[in-house]
Amino acid sequence: MNRRHIRPHTVDLLFTISLFCVFAASALLLVLTGVRVYRSTAQRLEGTYSARTALAYVTEKVRQHDAEGRVSLTEIDGLTAIMLTDQAGDDIYKTYIYSDGDYVCELLVRQGTTLSSDMGQQVLRVDDFSITDRGDGFLELTALDDYGQSYSFLLHLRNSGGFS
Repeated sequence: MNRRHIRPHTVDLLFTISLFCVFAASALLLVLTGVRVYRSTAQRLEGTYSARTALAYVTEKVRQHDAEGRVSLTEIDGLTAIMLTDQAGDDIYKTYIYSDGDYVCELLVRQGTTLSSDMGQQVLRVDDFSITDRGDGFLELTALDDYGQSYSFLLHLRNSGGFS
């Protein structure tokens, strides 16, 4: 039997190494592209979080009080506020939800308490949050995200013909 000894060529080695380098570079570019896309998506979600969460928060609070005479619009120090009424025993409590410019604020007081807008608890940071009565029981909530995108929610009371 005649066995030939095959000697590896330098070209074979260089081809294998260059193929590995192309694969490694492609994999690295793919990972870097994925990181960039993930970072941009995460920043976008973080930027819209406050606006969307503020709208959902206020909507849920109004829905919890959606009964005749328990939801109304009022003003605190010139700021439009939603007033939610609760009764606990003989005491009546009022919850005010309003924007102080940078935050959605909530203030819970016993009926008859003197109010000031700086008494409220800051709930969420949000840009340009506004509450507008659109008539016929419709309330429009609007907020801006960190990118200037406006989000609006039109809310209608189910158990009442409108805001008192």
